[in-house]
Amino acid sequence: MLTSGLTLLGSFLGLLRNAFLASHFGTSGYLDVYYASFRLPDLIYNIFIMGVVSLIFIPVFSEYWAKDKEEAWQFANVMIFVIGVLVGALALITAIFARPLLSRLLVGFSAEQLELAIILTRIMMIQPILMGISSVVSSILKIFKLFLSCAIAPLLYNTGIIIGILVFAPIMGLKGLAWGVVLGAILHLIIQVPALMTTGYKFKFGWRFLKEKIAGLKNVFLMMIPRSLSIIANQLFLLGITVVATMLEEGSLAVFNFANDIQNLPQTVFALSFAVAAFPALSQFKAEKRQADFIKTSLKTLSQIFFFLIPIAVWFIVFREPIIRLLLGYGKFDWASTMKTIQVFSILSWGMIFQGTNALLLRIFFAKKDALKPFIASIIAYSLGFLLSYKFGLVFGVSGLALAVTLTYVFYFLILAILLKPEFPSSSLKELRFSLFKILMVSLISGLVAFLLFGFFKGYLPSEKVVNLVINAGISFAASLLCFVFLCFKFNIKEIEDLKAILIHKIHKANG
Repeated sequence: MLTSGLTLLGSFLGLLRNAFLASHFGTSGYLDVYYASFRLPDLIYNIFIMGVVSLIFIPVFSEYWAKDKEEAWQFANVMIFVIGVLVGALALITAIFARPLLSRLLVGFSAEQLELAIILTRIMMIQPILMGISSVVSSILKIFKLFLSCAIAPLLYNTGIIIGILVFAPIMGLKGLAWGVVLGAILHLIIQVPALMTTGYKFKFGWRFLKEKIAGLKNVFLMMIPRSLSIIANQLFLLGITVVATMLEEGSLAVFNFANDIQNLPQTVFALSFAVAAFPALSQFKAEKRQADFIKTSLKTLSQIFFFLIPIAVWFIVFREPIIRLLLGYGKFDWASTMKTIQVFSILSWGMIFQGTNALLLRIFFAKKDALKPFIASIIAYSLGFLLSYKFGLVFGVSGLALAVTLTYVFYFLILAILLKPEFPSSSLKELRFSLFKILMVSLISGLVAFLLFGFFKGYLPSEKVVNLVINAGISFAASLLCFVFLCFKFNIKEIEDLKAILIHKIHKANG
């Protein structure tokens, strides 16, 4: 419960970080530079760290640990060294060639913006090196069930960025934001070191260790290649989105990122959490050829994700104005920026449903040890998505860009679903469709209640005042939530019964 609460707190701290960015910079071209400068460091981090450490390190280390604990520690040391050197080398090369790379990518930037982006990118290239080492440390702590430090680390990462906004930026300008990111990465690593020491870990490295672990490293990177392909496709798509956004009206990239970060919160809390939790069980069921359990767990998890994301998407659209105004509408974030962000947020909210379910569908493929099909699906979906982003973006601006991104996630979902369909019996899929229909109807009805009440109270509580907006949205949402819960019980939606049982269990456990 504590670590879950810290994870949720970390997500909200990310929203607070964005509120400070919006207040201090609005949706200026300078903030576009900041977000664009993140793209290459993130590309390196996600491909090599998310592709290797998050998916592969833990099972390989666990295999070594079961055989010989000393060899497991040697492998961990080698991985820290290799990740540090490999990512460091890539970061150095990227920093050296930042000018020719960014001049070809950020084609819509002015000369001044491009120069700033080069400086910020070079500073922020320190981040993936630190975060790469920190991710290996996090994986070790998770193996030993030392989750507290892992949960605190993202909090400190966002804290470092907030310090950059509030303390460094007034002194150094945009470079202060970049150094805030570096500070956040340092804090992310340092907070986990004391917990790592309690595991008995000691850093020892020699070329003999590296030679001895060549076979293990080879296996890791062979496993990494197919699992990283879809991540690479996704990161190239996001890079393409950044390129298109720089060609649009100034502030478009900032608007897109602000809206995208808010709709990412439910995915992190619900969709990704469910997908990550289900993955070990799905892998085990497939390995043991327990097909019935594999099908049951897959469809149950998918239904759970729909149960949370569909009503949240509806509420996001109904309450889009209070959400954006309350989270971002301060300081230099003017009304024009608010309206643009509301439009983009409304469109991306529908895409959130499909982006969230894709996180599970990918893990279903990985549990089957099938990385080729999702890679092909990603190439098709993201290639089409980039073309749509370019066309829609140039015609409709940042709202068109958001529509193209949403359609991309829908296409990706449909392709993955079609490829997985033979795996599941038609009777199970029919049951899932019926459950999905009930969730959709209940969500739309409760959303209609929220919409009508919100409109009604606007006549008595003018929304120009923030306090009125909070009261209006709070009452309307509470009524809509009660309606949703009532209808879920009325229509026998299984997920509400499961949620009720979990809450009762937690209450009894808390009361001893």
